[in-house]
Amino acid sequence: MNQPTDNAEFLVSHARVCDLIDRFERYAREKYLLPNYQEAEARKDFIDPLFKALGWDVDHEREHNPYEQEVKVERGLSVHDARSQKRADYAFHLAPNFRDVRFYVEAKKPSVDLNRSADAHFQTLRYGYSAKAPLAVLTDFEQIRVLDCRRRPHPDTALDQTYKSWHYTEFRDSAKFAEFYWLFSRQAHLDGSYQRRIDELPKPRGGAKQRGLFKGGYQPVDDSFLEELSDHREALAKAFKKADQSLDSATLTEIVQRTLDRLVFLRFLEDKQIETDIRLSDFGKGKGAWDDFRAASRRLDNIYNGIVFKPLDVLDDPGFNVDNGVIADICERLSAENSPYNFDAIPIHILGSIYERFLGSVIRATEKRAVVEEKPEVRKAGGVYYTPEYIVRYIVANTVGKQITGKTPAEIAKLRFADIACGSGSFLLGIYDELLRYHADWYNRPENDKQAKKDGCVKTEDEHWRLSLAQRRAILLNNVYGVDLDRQAVEVAQLSLFLKLLEDERATSARQYQLDYGRDTNLKRLLPDLSGNIKCGNSLIGWDVAGPAGLSNEDEQRLNPMNYEDEFPAVMRAGGFDSIVGNPPYEVVEKERSEASWPHQAFIDAIKTTDFYDSALGGKRNMYRFFVVRTIKLLKDGGRTGLIVPLSLLADISCAATRAYMINQLRPVDIDCFPQKDNASKRVFRDAKLSTMVYTGQVSSANVTLDGDVNIRVYPWNSFDDVPRSSTLLMEDIKLLDPENCPIPLVSGEQWSLCRKIHNNPSVVRFGDATGVKVTRGEINQTNYRRFITSSPKHARLLKGVEVAQYRIRTDRSQGQQEWFDEAAYLKEAKAKPIVRQQRIATQRITGVDERLRLVAAVAPVPAYFADSTNSIVVDETSPIKPKYILAILNSRLMQWRFKLTSTNNNVGTNEIESLPLLIPGNEGEKRRHDLIVERVEALIVAKQQEADATGSAKAVAERKCKALENEINRLVYQLYDLTDEEVTLIEG
Repeated sequence: MNQPTDNAEFLVSHARVCDLIDRFERYAREKYLLPNYQEAEARKDFIDPLFKALGWDVDHEREHNPYEQEVKVERGLSVHDARSQKRADYAFHLAPNFRDVRFYVEAKKPSVDLNRSADAHFQTLRYGYSAKAPLAVLTDFEQIRVLDCRRRPHPDTALDQTYKSWHYTEFRDSAKFAEFYWLFSRQAHLDGSYQRRIDELPKPRGGAKQRGLFKGGYQPVDDSFLEELSDHREALAKAFKKADQSLDSATLTEIVQRTLDRLVFLRFLEDKQIETDIRLSDFGKGKGAWDDFRAASRRLDNIYNGIVFKPLDVLDDPGFNVDNGVIADICERLSAENSPYNFDAIPIHILGSIYERFLGSVIRATEKRAVVEEKPEVRKAGGVYYTPEYIVRYIVANTVGKQITGKTPAEIAKLRFADIACGSGSFLLGIYDELLRYHADWYNRPENDKQAKKDGCVKTEDEHWRLSLAQRRAILLNNVYGVDLDRQAVEVAQLSLFLKLLEDERATSARQYQLDYGRDTNLKRLLPDLSGNIKCGNSLIGWDVAGPAGLSNEDEQRLNPMNYEDEFPAVMRAGGFDSIVGNPPYEVVEKERSEASWPHQAFIDAIKTTDFYDSALGGKRNMYRFFVVRTIKLLKDGGRTGLIVPLSLLADISCAATRAYMINQLRPVDIDCFPQKDNASKRVFRDAKLSTMVYTGQVSSANVTLDGDVNIRVYPWNSFDDVPRSSTLLMEDIKLLDPENCPIPLVSGEQWSLCRKIHNNPSVVRFGDATGVKVTRGEINQTNYRRFITSSPKHARLLKGVEVAQYRIRTDRSQGQQEWFDEAAYLKEAKAKPIVRQQRIATQRITGVDERLRLVAAVAPVPAYFADSTNSIVVDETSPIKPKYILAILNSRLMQWRFKLTSTNNNVGTNEIESLPLLIPGNEGEKRRHDLIVERVEALIVAKQQEADATGSAKAVAERKCKALENEINRLVYQLYDLTDEEVTLIEG
């Protein structure tokens, strides 16, 4: 990529850096290169000014909120050797995203020979790799080295991961300086050129090639650490089973999980420099690695409290003795000296995503062995899909963020925010982060300075207020609540929140808290008890429902019913939660033909005893619809909710009741749609072929007049930065399309205006309301009637969806084999189906949601049985219109456009066809166009067959003839529906 050197900001920056070069060069030998010239001095004299010259707010002059500073600077730390963990000297962020690091800078004193310092390189690489930052800078100002952090670092190869390096004098050359400037200046990050340059980086040499975050496919930190955790889980499971053959699956899963949680938490404390006395690398230097681990757990429990180090049956029993070699090996691999990970740099939300996938497997114990396997629901879904952090931030900002805006800390302390399907806690972390940032911003406003001091805030080195540990604990306990059915997930959610609580602590602040704790009986241990906040239970089923269902003990154990009134009494007495956010499970309760699998059958049995979830019913029951209803009912009046759910909620007939409930309760409801599902890199959940949507809204019992009931934004890909098409819709207009199911169209305001015009045309009726027109699904279910389906052509014609093309029935099949229907055998068991001998139009019932043609219709041969992969349309003698007229309307570009406005999945349902606008010719002009369309369709059917049969130049002629006839039919349809040239352009664009 071109490196411009005539940019105004660049020229100013270059001039300032040249001044630094002159200053350093003037006194280099007599001062700056001497061993007694320290790193802190080099940072103050040269490295800080270098990055200020690049436009960064190093001194925090622009932003006082410590949670929203673009450069986080670590001051005055020294460690006994370079490989010991400490925080990076500089971490650079770009507003408004202060959660994800853009790049790190590690500083050294100029007398250090950076070219040979493998430890310094390894340390810097760990920062970048752990934070998923592709590049990092290692510098003493004399040398500026850019390190490639895309590959998992190793001490032996750290020197090989240098991408570029310069001697400081080379920056006098504007072209050389431009290479550095357009990677690390604030301007390069603001205008997006940094990311473009990252995309152009050559593949790093060596390393395991695996699918991952960066181009080149090298394994990112989350995949790498997940693999390592999985290895440790398997090793521990086998060692624990060997130590006690009687351990069952549940106990093994629990004690292995707790062991790993302790090890990870301890490494976190070590890397944060909160815990300086206990290190993983010391386990084994006492009585043995296992005994040292358990002794450390007891000691740490006295300091930190919380669930992590709390004594656990079996694991902490003195008689449970485990092979020292196994735990010693794990500790060695995880230790700060050997591990490629820096837990101070790994964002908490990335750790959460690792754990979310990790929890997709459990340990199954046999009589003598222990094996790790995927949970059945994970195997069925094809994996665990962790909510991307930008989605979490967006939902939390539009729910919790709106609830706290303008409020004081004292007012916020009375609010309660929850995720009732919290998993490993991604949304709980989002809630907590939003609260911490808001509080820090509020206290750093000049008018709140006295209150900050009174409430116990702590002054930073640059004279800004930060929240004390006691304040952070209080916010967590007061405001953050969660529920999940998985006990391990509940434990990990608590662990994640503990990590977030301690994120900005240091040994000094933690020790001070402990000293204060010893003097003040009102204080608690470092970590709060979250057992009252994060619950293991069934968010959907309470004992009021489970009790009358007459469930077995086994079903009760699996369902784990929970009454909110019992578990969160203060919240429910106050009217409910103030906000509920999350990503509920998208799991179909039934298998094919409404057969439920256990334990889903127990769930179905339970909900049959209540009308509480009537709004979640319809078609195959999907769990997310129950959560949509449950979250709204758990909110107090004025409470806000936001969920990410499948896009099917907007238009599918099975979701009609849930959709109506959501819109009626959340007026208005804001909906952000991500229809893309076929391109993995462009959908929200990369590994799940699923269109999604985010909805947010506020529950209100007041009757208010609104400009719109639904505010909708449709994005082309998976980013809120893309330009969406937007519209505001009223329910009375939505009912024009389908008064019974009320599908919500994915439209811009301009498109919606045109859609309303078409449906309001006095000659237009819905297909389903047209006289003499009947739309049904194909009559032959290919599962139930499989015994009558044969490969012998001597039997009756069986028409499948794949055989239907526009205006013709295919003989050239793109998939599957031609099959027939044994009518004689069928009639011995069932009644005849007269419809098979009627003239019918067939449409494909399944077409990809992103395909150009969603409506594909042709006149079917007679007689023919229709498979259930088709739809059947019969036009009888009472209809004022001809079948081939309907064929033209269905295949027209106008109807393709209209259908896609409300289609959210691959099905072309009969209800969707019935809701389409069909113009019934009334005046003479409309009737003439009707007849002309029929005439052109008859000619096109013949031409389509000619095209299919022709070869060579004859085929090219036939193709042009078909195209001309199709264009003429489309023109006539546009005229029939009275569309202007501008409206036609909108449709075809």
